[in-house]
Amino acid sequence: MVILIYGEDAFRVREKVNGMIAKFKEKFDTSGMNVDVFEYTENDGEVMSAVGAPPFLADRRMIVVNGLAKLITKKADAETWAKRLLDRGESTIVILADDELTVERASKNKLYLAMGNGTDVHQYALGMMTDREAEAWVRARSTVAWEPDAVREIVIRAGADTWRLKNEVDKVSSSVDGGAVTRDLVNELVAPSFDDTLFAFLDAVRGSNGKKAVTLLHNELDRGTAPGQLINMLIREVQLLAELRSYAAVNGRGSERDAARELGVHPFVAKKTMPRALSMPADELMAMIDAVMTADQRLKGGSMKDDAVLEQLVADLIS
Repeated sequence: MVILIYGEDAFRVREKVNGMIAKFKEKFDTSGMNVDVFEYTENDGEVMSAVGAPPFLADRRMIVVNGLAKLITKKADAETWAKRLLDRGESTIVILADDELTVERASKNKLYLAMGNGTDVHQYALGMMTDREAEAWVRARSTVAWEPDAVREIVIRAGADTWRLKNEVDKVSSSVDGGAVTRDLVNELVAPSFDDTLFAFLDAVRGSNGKKAVTLLHNELDRGTAPGQLINMLIREVQLLAELRSYAAVNGRGSERDAARELGVHPFVAKKTMPRALSMPADELMAMIDAVMTADQRLKGGSMKDDAVLEQLVADLIS
């Protein structure tokens, strides 16, 4: 048996793998002697040897290989691996875990295509969750009751990072002393994602509210965010505005979900950014693009320190 677990949601990929290992140990091998986990490297013959080894004092054996599909780029290598992994019978369970392989890229991956001829291959595609999936995920893993608007609020505030969403859900759940989690409690305990800060900054820039824009970025610096990271995030944000505006011009205004899939961003981000992209005058967006491109050149050129580049970028965006 071969199990393929992949997708850009690294937290859920790891959670799925760990869950399967735990169930295997509980059912077949409480000692754990028949479970091997490998981080694949291109010349790792140890994996091949482990796959061919019989179980030790147990009925079954489990082999977990992380990162294999990403590194198999040649068709011949893919076919060699597929031949070795497939048809091992019930005694060997092989899990291929690839949290750097997106759901879209998996459909074109050479190893996965070669594995398609197998009779006992199972797949779990774990891409970024939609808003409805994320809300269901929060309810399923929390140990306390949640009011509906509280669930929506924590998903919005945590953004596309499932690792952070899990931590925030645990934090909020542990603070409840009877009753259900409310939206007010989520607002109190969960800070907005960095994307929300960037949205607020760019809104302040558009409204010619330079004082608010500077305050927002200073707050991020005070929280320990590096100037270079702020610059790169601002560059990404303006780039996304331009990409979404262009996508909507070709495909229509109501295309946030398709845009998210094709541009590789989370549906939440596309949903929040698309209206801003469409409402922004073209000349304002072009001015922002010019400002971030200049900042990017300064950052890469090394002629100015990061904090000086950030200061100039803010001034350019506000002016």
